[in-house]
Amino acid sequence: MDFRTIVRPVEGRQGLIKHGVPLILIGSCFSDNIGRCLCDELFDVDVNPFGPIYNPLSIKRGLEVLSTNEAVGQRDIIFRDGLFRSFLFHSRYSDPDEENAIKLMNSRIENGHAMLREASVVIITLGTTRAFVSRESGQVVANCHKVPASEFELYNLSLADTVKALNDIVEIIKKCSPEAHVMFTVSPLRYTELGAHGNQLSKAVLLLGVDEVVKAYEDDSVSYFPAYEIMMDDLRDYRFYADDMKHPSPMAVNYIYDLFRESFFNAETIKIARESSALTRRLSHRIMSASPESVEKEMNSREMATRRLLENYPKLTYAYRRYINTLLSNNGI
Repeated sequence: MDFRTIVRPVEGRQGLIKHGVPLILIGSCFSDNIGRCLCDELFDVDVNPFGPIYNPLSIKRGLEVLSTNEAVGQRDIIFRDGLFRSFLFHSRYSDPDEENAIKLMNSRIENGHAMLREASVVIITLGTTRAFVSRESGQVVANCHKVPASEFELYNLSLADTVKALNDIVEIIKKCSPEAHVMFTVSPLRYTELGAHGNQLSKAVLLLGVDEVVKAYEDDSVSYFPAYEIMMDDLRDYRFYADDMKHPSPMAVNYIYDLFRESFFNAETIKIARESSALTRRLSHRIMSASPESVEKEMNSREMATRRLLENYPKLTYAYRRYINTLLSNNGI
C-alpha cells in the first residue's frame, strides 16, 4: 500500500533534452534551482538571463527583449541604494558603476538572444499572476527594487489575461526559434504575502491558463511539467520546505529534478549526465591540503578526468567552459 500520492514521470518525452543542444530557462527562482542541476550535468543551458521573473507579463517582456536583442541604455537605468539597476533585471545584475551595470545587463541580453535563436527547449516557470506596472513608463517590471509602491500599479491577471500572455510567449519563442519545444511549469514556491487563499487562486489561474495553451498546440510542441503537483501532492510535508516555509528545500528540488530527468532524458543522456555531475562535484570542491605535492597531484588528476570526459563527449566542451567560468566567478577569481 502506498501512503502518499506518487506523481509519475511524464511519458513519451524521453530524449527531449540532450547534451550539446542549447536550452534556456526563464521564470521564478525555481528555474534557478532546476537550471543549476542542468549546469552541474554540463547541459548547454542559459538560466534566467534577467534573474528570477515571476509573472506572465514580465516573462513576456523579457522574451521580447531577448528576441530582438534590445539593448539597455541609460534611459532604462535607475539609481537606488548605491547601485545602478533596471526594472527588467534582478539586483544580481546591479553595480555601483553605471557603465558596468549596463555592460553586464547587455551581455546577458546578447547571450540570451543567441541561446534563444538556437534553443531546442525553452522552459518557462510561472510563479504568480500578480504584476506591477511602472506609472511613469507604463512598462511592466520584473523587479521593483524596493521602490515605493505608489510608483507602480498592481494588476492581478485574470484567466483571459494569463492565456493571452502565455500565447504571446509561445509565439515570441516560435518566431525566434521555430523548432523549439516550449515547456511550462508552475513554481511550487508559496507566495505568502497573498495569503493562503490568494496564493492558491493565483496558482489555479496559472494552471488553468497553461492547460488551455498546451491543449491548443496539437503538434505537441508545447507541454507542461508538473513541478507544482509533485510538491503539493507527492511530497506534501513541511520537511520538504526550506526554513522560510515557502521555498522547496534542496531535498525537494533534487526529488523533482529526478522526475524531470526520468521524464525527458534518454538512457544515453542519463549516462553522460552522471559522468558530468561526478566531474563537476569534484571540480567544485576546494583542495584542503597544505602539501604542494598533494595539491599538484589532485590538480593533475582533475585535468586528466576533464580531458577524458571531453574526449569521450566533445559536445560537452562549450557547457564545460561555461561551468568553469561560472565557478571562477562565484569564487571571486
